[in-house]
Amino acid sequence: MTNPRGKTLTIFVVLIVILLAMSTAIGFFLYHQEGRTRKAAERDLEQSRASETKLQGDLKESRRLLDLAEDKKKEADDRINSLMDEMELNEGLRKELKAENASLKEEMAAAKKDQTKFTTELEEAERRHKQATELFKSEQDKNNVLQKTVKELEAAKKEAEEKIVRMNEDLLPYHQQSPEKQISTEVMAAAKKDKSRVELDKIVVNPNEGTRGKVLSVDKEAEFLVCNLGLRQGIKNGDVLGVFRGEEFLGDVRVSRVQDELSAADLIPPFSSRKVRKNDSVVFKP
Repeated sequence: MTNPRGKTLTIFVVLIVILLAMSTAIGFFLYHQEGRTRKAAERDLEQSRASETKLQGDLKESRRLLDLAEDKKKEADDRINSLMDEMELNEGLRKELKAENASLKEEMAAAKKDQTKFTTELEEAERRHKQATELFKSEQDKNNVLQKTVKELEAAKKEAEEKIVRMNEDLLPYHQQSPEKQISTEVMAAAKKDKSRVELDKIVVNPNEGTRGKVLSVDKEAEFLVCNLGLRQGIKNGDVLGVFRGEEFLGDVRVSRVQDELSAADLIPPFSSRKVRKNDSVVFKP
């Protein structure tokens, strides 16, 4: 008959063995689980440390960027303050420039008004100068005419005085007359006797056969020319010269200034300096 105590003990031993096996299995499982958990924890720790290191780097970079941003902000504030000062300065300068521009505009308007006034005065002065020049030229022409008239009157006076002397001599008896007068009287008497037989040829003066010269230069502004006829050729102030190109008559000029072998002559309108040129002929018109 089987012993119940032994059976119970066997069962108890078997249970203990099973419990030990299960404990060992659970221990191994827990060990492996702990290892994996530990490795995972170490891996997480390393990741956490790496993250912490990265976060510390990011924090440092953030602090650096924050410091840089603060520096930039400070620079921006300084720049803004500087710009504000410049704006205030520019505003002041703008007001000064505006006032200066207004003053310059007033000065320019006054200068323009003065310029207009000066231009008007200059035009008036030029007009007066032109009138004075024309008047002077007219007076000079009149003076030349008067000088010529005076010379003609002096020549006529001299001729009249000579005629008076001759008339006085004619009134004297023949024996009181001078030898020259006696000869003249005899010649005149003989001429009267032979009047029917003696006839004097008429003297015809041809201007083209007078004293000839040529134009040396022409002043187109002052309207006068210079020719090579002068005192030695018998030219005097007031004489009139004809200007020719070949056989073509161009116009007349009046002598206003004379030297030994040169003379200057003013062009008599409508004769113009545009019609005459160097080497044209000039002919004295007695």
